[in-house]
Amino acid sequence: MPFLYLAGSLGGIALLVGLNHLLFGQALSRVGGKDEVAARLAREIPGFRPGPCLIGADGRAALIENVTNRSLLLVEAQGDDVVTRKLTRELVASVGRLGARLSLELADFTFPRATILAGSENQAREWEARLKA
Repeated sequence: MPFLYLAGSLGGIALLVGLNHLLFGQALSRVGGKDEVAARLAREIPGFRPGPCLIGADGRAALIENVTNRSLLLVEAQGDDVVTRKLTRELVASVGRLGARLSLELADFTFPRATILAGSENQAREWEARLKA
């Protein structure tokens, strides 16, 4: 009998999740353009001044330089919000590139990896060199 209650509960939850997805869909957040990313970071980081920026081709991730202290920041859409990380030597475990796709392995269990599809292979190569420097 307890198995029947468990199966009924799981079925009800699955039905509610499916109905919610059917009615409202799944909205994917985006980081926006360079101006939106810079404005967001200016609100979050005192003294932030935007420098060179790479917005992913899918609009879900960006890399931007803070000219104030020459640091690089990763901005990525996660769920319905945006996550920001300051990329330090301690945080970036490895950087890889395959064509125009940059892959970052981070030493952060809450945000272990990020992938950014650059507009071109040259752009990806340039940002790979920045990240490895």
